[in-house]
Amino acid sequence: MKPMRAPPLARRLLLGGLGLTLLVACASQPVPTPAEIVPPPPPVSETLKPYAIEVSTLTPDDPGIVSLAETVSAAELVSFAGDWSGAQEDQALKGALTEALVQSGRMGLLVLDVSCDGAETLDAYARGGATSMLAADLVRSVPIEPGQKTAALADILTVLRGWNAVNADRPIHVSGMHCQTAAIADPERVSLFWGLDQLPAHTGEKDLAAAALKYGEPSGNHIWLVQTDDEGLSDILPGSGWIDLRALPETADVVSWRQDKATTEPLLRPQHPSSADILFRHAQRTAADPF
Repeated sequence: MKPMRAPPLARRLLLGGLGLTLLVACASQPVPTPAEIVPPPPPVSETLKPYAIEVSTLTPDDPGIVSLAETVSAAELVSFAGDWSGAQEDQALKGALTEALVQSGRMGLLVLDVSCDGAETLDAYARGGATSMLAADLVRSVPIEPGQKTAALADILTVLRGWNAVNADRPIHVSGMHCQTAAIADPERVSLFWGLDQLPAHTGEKDLAAAALKYGEPSGNHIWLVQTDDEGLSDILPGSGWIDLRALPETADVVSWRQDKATTEPLLRPQHPSSADILFRHAQRTAADPF
């Protein structure tokens, strides 16, 4: 007996129906998608750049310096670390920030690492003591170490003398470390310390600085400003500028960045005695001219 065969048309209809069934079945299955491509995280410098403030000129009216003065103006104590007279940029930064703080009305005391006798002479001049001597001549003759006789100090004495002449109710004093003038500082205004790196050891510098204002009672509102020319920061601060390390996010990449940098830069190591609160980078370092 011969097998029965479907007519050609019926066979085509049957095969078409089977194909359609398979097509619908396939369409109902999820279509595999290629593995999602995860972009690499941005470099940490891109995370940090928004926290960096550039400075064009080391002058009191530069927007970056004004911003820095505003940032530190809420502190009780602001201390500079680094060689305060070794480079022209160091002197210019200290002078510019000090003058910006004077103009803001927040500053009440400038503390220098000088003898009390020398500080008394400087303070008398700043408070308007009768004299025909220019500030530069006074600085050259005052009994302080030669390395502390700088053009920046002379300029600031002129600024302080002008301020005190018209603000007798809010005088700004000059003091040496642990001198009597420091003891009468107004706790509601900023005390600015120049040259604390000249103390004998890093450990306890902050406490020692605070003790100049409040004998033995360290201030909890103290900003430690460190100057550096570290090229490793050039991707964040390509020129001169500053960054407030206290404001950085505690993200894994930032924490790792600080740990890596801290191997060569202790000033970036949290909880280290010389660790910076605010880091200032100079685009260049020019040897200071003799004064």
